[in-house]
Amino acid sequence: MIKNIIFDLMNVIIKKDSNIKIIMHFTNDVHKAEDIQKYIYKTEEWKLLDLGNISHEQAIKQMQGKAPKEYSELIEEVMNNRCQYYTVNEETVNIARILKEKGYHIYVLSNMSEVAYTYFKDIDFFKLCDGIMISAYEHLVKPDEKIFMTLLDRYHLKSEECLFIDDDDTGKSLETANRLGILGRRVKPNDSQDVLTSIKEYKIEI
Repeated sequence: MIKNIIFDLMNVIIKKDSNIKIIMHFTNDVHKAEDIQKYIYKTEEWKLLDLGNISHEQAIKQMQGKAPKEYSELIEEVMNNRCQYYTVNEETVNIARILKEKGYHIYVLSNMSEVAYTYFKDIDFFKLCDGIMISAYEHLVKPDEKIFMTLLDRYHLKSEECLFIDDDDTGKSLETANRLGILGRRVKPNDSQDVLTSIKEYKIEI
C-alpha cells in the first residue's frame, strides 16, 4: 500500500520554460541566447551547482572565464535572476494538498542548486512536506542510487510504500527508483493532469 508520495520539484511543482525562453527575457538576440545556453546550462559548473560542490559566485566566474568576454555581463544577469521566471504549479500543489489531507506523507527529492531552493523555500508547498531532500545539500544527484537510499533511510520509508513523481526525460531517475522498489513512471513536464493520472494509475483515489 502506498503511503508516501515523493515529488520532484522542477517541471513538477515548479514550472519552468525552456532554457532558451528564460534567457530571452535578458536578450532579444536569439543567437546570443543560444550561445549563453551553452555557456551556462551545458557546463560542468551547472552540474556542480546541483551537487553543491561549487558556490554560485564561483560558478559564474568560471562560466565567464570559458565564454567570450562580451557575454560576461549577460551570464551574470541570467544566473542571478533566472529564478524569477519560474512559477509554482498551483494545480500540482493542490493535488499534493489533497493527498496530505487524505493521510499520505509528502516528500521532495530534487536535483537543485542551493540558490534555486533558497528562492522557493518559503512557498506553501513545502509546508505540506514531511521531508525535503535537495541535491545541493546532500552532494548527491539523481539518478545516483545513493540519494534515493539516503531519502529512504533518513525518513524510515519502505520503498514499496512510495510513489515517485518525476519528469526526467532520460528515464534514469525512474529506472533507479523502480530498481529499488519505489513505484512510479515519468510524468509530462509541467502537466498537473498527468500527475493526477499517474496517481490514479496506482489506485490512489483523489
